[in-house]
Amino acid sequence: MEGQDILYEVRGKVTLITLNLPSKLNALNGDQYLLLAKLVERADREEDTVLTLIQSTGRYFSAGANIADKGLSNVDSKDLFSHEYWLNKFVSRNVFLADLFHNHTKVLAAALNGPVIGLSSALVSLCDLIYVMDEKKMFLLAPFSNLGLVAEGAASATLFLRLGWSKSAEALLFARPIPGTELNKLGFINKSYHDTKFESVEAFNQQVHDDLVKQFSNLYEPSILENKQLLKANRDQLINSASQREVIKGFNKWVQGVPQERFMRLYQKDIQHKM
Repeated sequence: MEGQDILYEVRGKVTLITLNLPSKLNALNGDQYLLLAKLVERADREEDTVLTLIQSTGRYFSAGANIADKGLSNVDSKDLFSHEYWLNKFVSRNVFLADLFHNHTKVLAAALNGPVIGLSSALVSLCDLIYVMDEKKMFLLAPFSNLGLVAEGAASATLFLRLGWSKSAEALLFARPIPGTELNKLGFINKSYHDTKFESVEAFNQQVHDDLVKQFSNLYEPSILENKQLLKANRDQLINSASQREVIKGFNKWVQGVPQERFMRLYQKDIQHKM
């Protein structure tokens, strides 16, 4: 199932956003992350919806940044280390993404069909609800220390809030993958369907959709959305300050050229992610 990189559909009270690059394990380049941001923003403006559900195709929910993308190779060398280039391509995009996910006014849910890595794991951590196809076959990896970067998408706050200090330290300091079984025990996952055999990822996505719709059936929808805002207020300051700190530190790394070198070494398999 390939075609449009990211699919968008409104189905009743639900907006569905589907990552649709299964042959690339749903790894996204900068333009595709920006498209995701625009679609989340569009979903927030849908008048009659209650829920925005982000789902995926294939084996991975998202392998994070597409290190095989040729975009950087086409950038003029004088721009590749310039403040202007990375303010535009990194700082503004990441702040935009984190802000849209954090301040989304609808219930924001993720259906994880498999592992989630990098910036994508940070965005999932900003969701209100997380449903997993099989906790035994998924993990979360925040590989920023391996990439010569720092946490992105407010992950330094959300992982701390959702996993606690010890486990978030393992994830961020040492780029240690956190298995789904541990994520479930720590409360990161709302529901795992590991006892259910699905014929396809699409069947899993449909089940999550149906289960979520049942959750808010017969409830007073304005109260759902108002209660979300009350819950969110408890993390507002942490998320906003974390996002600001992260992008400045990450921006300095890009200007220094550290991630560019690390991405190249990963692509050439001189170094590898911890799996």
